[in-house]
Amino acid sequence: METNTLGRLKLLGRDYDEYGSLAATNVGEWAAAGISVGSDLDSPSHRFKDDFYTPNEDALCVIEAGDWAGYAVADAHYGPESSHLFIERLHDLWIKVRPTDVQHLEQMVQFLRTGEAPKTESETTLLVVCYDRVERTGFGLSFGDSSFVIVRPNHETRAVNDRNGRFVNLFDRFSLVDGAPFRFSADPGDILLTFTDGINECHYRSPETSVGFDHIDGVVSISQEPLRIVQQLAALALSGVDGYPGGQDNIAIIASTG
Repeated sequence: METNTLGRLKLLGRDYDEYGSLAATNVGEWAAAGISVGSDLDSPSHRFKDDFYTPNEDALCVIEAGDWAGYAVADAHYGPESSHLFIERLHDLWIKVRPTDVQHLEQMVQFLRTGEAPKTESETTLLVVCYDRVERTGFGLSFGDSSFVIVRPNHETRAVNDRNGRFVNLFDRFSLVDGAPFRFSADPGDILLTFTDGINECHYRSPETSVGFDHIDGVVSISQEPLRIVQQLAALALSGVDGYPGGQDNIAIIASTG
């Protein structure tokens, strides 16, 4: 992919279905993002995919607007429609409106039901992060098991959001309430990572034998360049770590300097 210098990007899984490959690009000056269908054609994750022709059910979007940034990843089940619609609508909304706080973000997420009704009962995880680059503070909302992680310069990696079993969909408005809110602060030199469980459960549903904080620390210790981090973490996830299988789930990943 060519470098995206506009500071806005959306990547939808339906457009990236070549096994073993990663589509990755810079987004503006401070961020990079990548997406992959995975590498294992026989992965057990295929039991939960209803659309044979669209095996990549992940999606992501990035907004880098100078003084603020927005990052979102989604991991659908039983078809890609839910993740794709949520991410498309959120991307378009963020271009027009900057979230001011967690409550405003919650209202935005609920507003995403506005538009054409969904055609399927697909559901998705949804992780949304907003970062103020001037104040170096941020907030977000988490539904499901995607991760927002901050890597400190001393390689102290910490998870910020609560990962849970929640899913959202566009046909049930009650699924869009009671997401897990979070707030955070960042320091110069921090790396902000947002990713679906295709990274930390690249060995399907086995986080203890997948990419972990030690692997993330190792990658960031070599390079703090967001695109390089995206490429290297995805490469680990696609190939597997410590002799265990990898690439058994779709991948959506965003890296940014703090």
